[in-house]
Parts: sequence; structure tokens; C-alpha cells
Amino acid sequence: MTVRSANALPRPLADEVILPMEADSLELDTPAVLVDLDVVEGNILRMQAFADQEGFRLRPHVKSHKSVAVARRQLQAGAMGICVSSASEAAAMAASGAEDVLLAYPLVGSRKMDRLDELAVSGRVTVVTDSEFVTEGYSRYAKSLGTVLPVLVEVDTGMNRVGVDPRSVATLALDVARSDGLRFAGIMTHAGHAHDVASHADIVRVAREEAAIMGAVREELEALGLEVPIVSAGSTITSPYLRGTDGITEIRPGTYVYNDLRTMGRFACTADTIAASMLSTVVSINGDRVTVDAGSKTLTTSRDEVHGYGTVDGFAGAAFTRLSEEHGVFSVAAPSGSIAVGDRVRIRPIHVCVWMDLQPEVYGVRGGKVVERINVDAMRHSL
Repeated sequence: MTVRSANALPRPLADEVILPMEADSLELDTPAVLVDLDVVEGNILRMQAFADQEGFRLRPHVKSHKSVAVARRQLQAGAMGICVSSASEAAAMAASGAEDVLLAYPLVGSRKMDRLDELAVSGRVTVVTDSEFVTEGYSRYAKSLGTVLPVLVEVDTGMNRVGVDPRSVATLALDVARSDGLRFAGIMTHAGHAHDVASHADIVRVAREEAAIMGAVREELEALGLEVPIVSAGSTITSPYLRGTDGITEIRPGTYVYNDLRTMGRFACTADTIAASMLSTVVSINGDRVTVDAGSKTLTTSRDEVHGYGTVDGFAGAAFTRLSEEHGVFSVAAPSGSIAVGDRVRIRPIHVCVWMDLQPEVYGVRGGKVVERINVDAMRHSL
């Protein structure tokens, strides 16, 4: 028997357990995330087929799984690189074998940039700027390493989080192109405000505005004599409405690999393509109130008006209405005999990307059996 340090990160499945094993085995403690590998592989192949059809390069955003093993599946299916959210995430995901890593976040601070040394020196990372301050930091960093760092300018196409006003992109792009140690590599955007609209027509509108703005910016930059080899756009929600004729060169969907209820509510997946579920144990019942051992530290506080904090397989209309740190509460009509303390239920995610940041490993399931441990290599890598 393996003896673990008292400070070791606990995992739902003991190290010595041999796979495969039944997914409902009590050797698997709860809460634990299960991912249906057949669904995952189908999701990966469908997105790759779409990208190939439209002539896009596919650069999956790995924050939705944070796993080297899953990134390798995406790369083997045809993805040309990966996208990450932080310097430490980039360093953790370097082992995936990706030769082209986009860090889609403006880096401020030398300690963050120092985490990129290996990728920067080997020419495997591209960074993003939306200000002269960030650009100057990149220039100093590249010169200190004696390398040339490719840089994208982020364009704000309506999310109003980061990014340059489309009318000001040219000024910053020229600044990048003139900076020592830097190479202007193109433009990127994230139309995350697609989550803020509800109708299918409005999602299509957001996507088409994303494409139109990026196309216009590209034309302006090319008129100034700048080459724009990369025009990066498209999330899981907006990518289906982009076309190769838009001038977009690559798309960066992430959630598609596992999918979630939030994405389903934005017409980007169906219930049978949601690969992830949280296996949880019922710990208390009182009338129609059912409490499980998955709370805000597991399910997160993400919620929506339709599905609450998540839905429960097998119980139509059962959505989580209340979370505390270790407790999740939902209601079941006429629960007598239908559910009991000790039963296990599967919960579907509202926002699967946040789930992954809270798990040291998840469990690949095929045919009702756990067949694979999937390490979440970039768990809690926000630096």
C-alpha cells in the first residue's frame, strides 16, 4: 500500500488501484469528474473536420481541460498548436509536444515572462499585447534572451475586457513591428460577449461582427504594408458561423472538447455531446431536499437561470438551487424510494473550464468502466 504524505494532494482514486474498474466502484471516492472518452474523441474529430472544411488552422484553447494527455489527442487529430491563458499554463502544457503555443493574455511583470524562457528561446510561443507598456516589456524580455518574440495585437470586437479599439490597432501594430526583439505576427480577438446574448440570431450576429471587424482591421494593416499572417478568432460558440472566406486564418475553441450546459444554451452543443460529469454521493435527504457532497469548491459558483448550478442525470428538472463550500442542494419531486442516502448521482457542468481548475485528475470512462487517469497538469496555474 502506498503511504502518501499528509500534505499530498488527495485524489478520488488511490494510486495503487489498477484500471480498468467499474465506474460505480466504491474505490472511486466522490466528488470525482468522469469524462466519456467516446464523446471526447467525437467532439475533437468534429471540430477538426469543421476547421479543415473551412481552411482554418485549429488552435484549441486548453484551459477547458488543462491536460497534456487531452492536448495530445487534439494535436494528433490535426490541431496545429494550442492556446493557453497564463505563463505557468504555457510551461505546464509544453510537454504536450505542441510546437506553436499562443499565450492569449497580455503579460505584465518579469516573473511571468521568465516562466516562458524555454518556449521563447525555442521559438514555440507567441504572445499578445494591447498596450505600449506590454509591448515594451516584451521587447526587453526578448532582447535579454537574444531571441525574437512573435506578437499578436488583440482587438476588442465587443467584449470590452481587453484588446485595442479596432480604430487604434494600426498604431500598436506598427509599434510592435518597430520594436527590437519583436516580430508583428498578426491579430487576435475573443468575442466572449456571445455568452451574453440568448437568441440564435444574436449569436450569429456577434460572430459575423467578429469576422467583419477582423477582416477590416486586416485590410487596414495590409494597406500600411504590414504582413498579417495570423488572424485568430472564434470560440466554441462563434466558430460555427465563421467562414474561410472571412480572412480568418485560425480558430481557438476550447469548451468543445468536454462541452457544458452553458454552451448547450448557446446552441453550440447538444446534451449527448457533454462529456463531463461530476460523480457525487447523496449525504442527506429531508422531504424533497437532496444534499450531495459536491459544493462550491467542486461545482464552482457558476450558474444560469435555466440550470442553476448544474443538472442531475436521471432526475428531470432537478437543478441545484443552493451551494455552500462542501454541500450541493437540489430538489426532487416525490423522492421517497427514488433516491436514498448513499446513492451516487452524476452532475452536468454549467462551466466545465472552471471545474478543471479544481481537479488534480479526472477519469476517462468507456463502456461503463474507468479506463484512464487523466492528469490535470495545469490545475491552479493562474500565474
